[in-house]
Amino acid sequence: MKAPQRREREIARTREDIVQAASRAFVEVGVHDATMQDIAREAGYTAASLYTYFRSKQEIVEAVMDQLTAEFLRVFDQPLPGNLSFPQRFEIVLLRHLELIERRRALMLSFHTAEAESGRCPGDSHGQSFHQNFERRILGLADWLKENAKPEDIGGHDPELVARLLVGMVFGLLHGWVSKAEGSLADRAPLLCDFFFHGVSANPKAGAKRK
Repeated sequence: MKAPQRREREIARTREDIVQAASRAFVEVGVHDATMQDIAREAGYTAASLYTYFRSKQEIVEAVMDQLTAEFLRVFDQPLPGNLSFPQRFEIVLLRHLELIERRRALMLSFHTAEAESGRCPGDSHGQSFHQNFERRILGLADWLKENAKPEDIGGHDPELVARLLVGMVFGLLHGWVSKAEGSLADRAPLLCDFFFHGVSANPKAGAKRK
């Protein structure tokens, strides 16, 4: 491997270490309260050395959001069992996303708390990066629907429109759950699927409890 390539890999690994450390620092002391010193201490570096890899704390915050989005998008690439109907495939993918949210709840709560304390929505404080990441998740779902759903599976609607409606429904549910953490979010997968495929007034299938 050539020296420039090794250096690029070293930089990428160090940036990843810093992002992971920042995630832990945000969970420990909060997004707003975490300092470059807190992040550096968690990463095992000096605060000054962080500026070799990131120009500011805000850039690190944005990198953490990018990493969360990358984790969500990777779920779409995970293999699924064969011979399943579209609703069955959809429910598995939804369940995997909800389980990821549960695993990452502490970090998501740190962002949620920061915005609640500032009295602003996420887009106001993290601006373009927040909206870009939100859009990437929507388009990731739209792409998955295009590849996995027949037109009749989604009522002949535009996959991107369906994706936006689905993300909005899930976001509304998890927004309250992140702050309260009442019960398992993953347990709501059957309910969400029931609402999506049959509508709010339909009889729920077995296991899809209406609350």
